[in-house]
Amino acid sequence: MDLVIDNILDENLAYYRARKTSLVGRVLINGKGSIKRRNFNGRLYTYLRRNYKGRKFDKYIGPHGSHESTHAELYTRKTKKFLEELRETRHALKRLGAKEMNQEDFTQHIKDLFALMEEEGLWDEGLQLVGSWCFKVYQNFFGVEHYPERTIDIDFAISIPYRGNPVEIGKQLKRMGFEEEFNRADGTISYLSSQMQIEFLKPRKGDGKQEEDPYIRDLDIAPQALPFLNILLENPRTETLRDLGKITIPSMGAFLVHKLIVADRRKDQGKKTKDYRQAYFVAKAVLRNEAELKGVGEVFKGLHKKRQRMMLKSSREAGKYVPGANEVFQEVWEALGLE
Repeated sequence: MDLVIDNILDENLAYYRARKTSLVGRVLINGKGSIKRRNFNGRLYTYLRRNYKGRKFDKYIGPHGSHESTHAELYTRKTKKFLEELRETRHALKRLGAKEMNQEDFTQHIKDLFALMEEEGLWDEGLQLVGSWCFKVYQNFFGVEHYPERTIDIDFAISIPYRGNPVEIGKQLKRMGFEEEFNRADGTISYLSSQMQIEFLKPRKGDGKQEEDPYIRDLDIAPQALPFLNILLENPRTETLRDLGKITIPSMGAFLVHKLIVADRRKDQGKKTKDYRQAYFVAKAVLRNEAELKGVGEVFKGLHKKRQRMMLKSSREAGKYVPGANEVFQEVWEALGLE
């Protein structure tokens, strides 16, 4: 009898997990939003209102009753229904005692994005997935501990100069449904789709004052220049992963070193804490893996002396933001003979 009950529970868990993944993907693709109408000279016009980072944006759709307006209203109603079902699905999973509820779903929309980079050969031409989504890959595939954290940003770093074939990735992202967002301050371009934002990054030259036009014609993107990205780009790790396919990320050693250097320079306390927290959990995983631990030492030795000092200083500050972090970092350095 127990075996029959276990089988039923397993089947229910499998169903609701698959349903959750499907619903999250649909919400990401269709986008949350509400329909707003405005009256101009006696005619109604339809707008789609969305919230992004605490601000409201109204996108013009078309005259009320037009094909575009009817289509937008239909998808808004669908998304509302998907969100209601998603809440019910998560509740069901919780009642069934599902573990790893905080584990990130790699939805079809995101899989398609990574597949595009593989099809165009960009993983082999210096492109890397970095930032919080890279950290999620570590969590889902490389034994880094899970904890609740959500992000809408997907960051890709690219080696410059780009030496691959022209692929116009920007135009392809727009065909996938992403909208361009221009930053007038520095000429960079981001890509938005519902609650997801894609940003391209490149290594900054010196203090950044001599940066040229960020637009890369062969890729149809305009990356943001950031310091210390070479630490990541010079230490790639290419894997073929279940559910994701081929992907290039920085080595865990490079990620750890980079996060510590960047965290200490942050002015935003929330971002500083997030960087230290991610570095802390990666450090804990590194201590359990001799090869990864050795990788940290290799990245550290490749740094300029000034950057080595910056990293070690930062690691001593981490405990102010993440309890227990100082001790974990100290254990890493002692294992490598760095202190």
